[in-house]
Amino acid sequence: MSEGKLHVNRLPGQPGILYFIFDNPPMNQFTTDMWKQLTAELRKARVDETVKVVVLTGAGERAFSAGLSMEMLDNLKDDEDAALIYACGLELREALHALDKPVIAAVKGNCVGGGLEVALCCDMIVAAEGSKFMLPEMNIGLVPGCGGAIQLLSRIAPNKAFEMILFSQRITADEALSLGLINRVYPKETFDDDVRALCEDIMKKPPVAVRALKELAAAVRNGANHAAALAVERRHAVDLMRTEDFKEAVKAFREKRTPVFKGR
Repeated sequence: MSEGKLHVNRLPGQPGILYFIFDNPPMNQFTTDMWKQLTAELRKARVDETVKVVVLTGAGERAFSAGLSMEMLDNLKDDEDAALIYACGLELREALHALDKPVIAAVKGNCVGGGLEVALCCDMIVAAEGSKFMLPEMNIGLVPGCGGAIQLLSRIAPNKAFEMILFSQRITADEALSLGLINRVYPKETFDDDVRALCEDIMKKPPVAVRALKELAAAVRNGANHAAALAVERRHAVDLMRTEDFKEAVKAFREKRTPVFKGR
């Protein structure tokens, strides 16, 4: 069985961006060990103040990830094996939602099955031209089991999501953009530079407000009722007005200059 690797990288000169790269040729299929490692690394990133933005991407040009390999699924022996895979996926999903920093899925090529399910747990999805998206589980008698169906049904029109899952429809990056499934489509030739530029734009925002937005978004994604979501919103709306970043932004506006945020 393929071992697969998860690379953890930072670019020279820009340590605030943390890259997690799925590397398992030919289609960067996941293994449970990769999921476990990614979950552990996300938890580390949560307490690392030098990390400002996290990027998930696949090695090479062919795929972000095609999800779990058919070889791994073929080797399932019993209910315990199936439950273990589900538990690993659930822990990963929770770690992505709990991370208080923006997470971007940077998709080149195919984003299929578990690959799309992981991408759907991110805050933003950007794609290179020609990328494809698909949840094929129905073709092998399954439903997406890492939150993919739930996330897709809440991201786009439910009837369109139902159709996409039922018929295992493969859609292009442009179609995904028009549906609101992804945020941006970049040219292949400039994709890596465009992703980096997006991250740098995010890092210009006041960190305390970004963390507040992440918590509010997580509350909504995790099914908080309206009253609970309003409580999160109210707490941050009031607390943020006491921060140094807020006061600096107001002062910079009056002085017609760019604010310098300190994350306090």
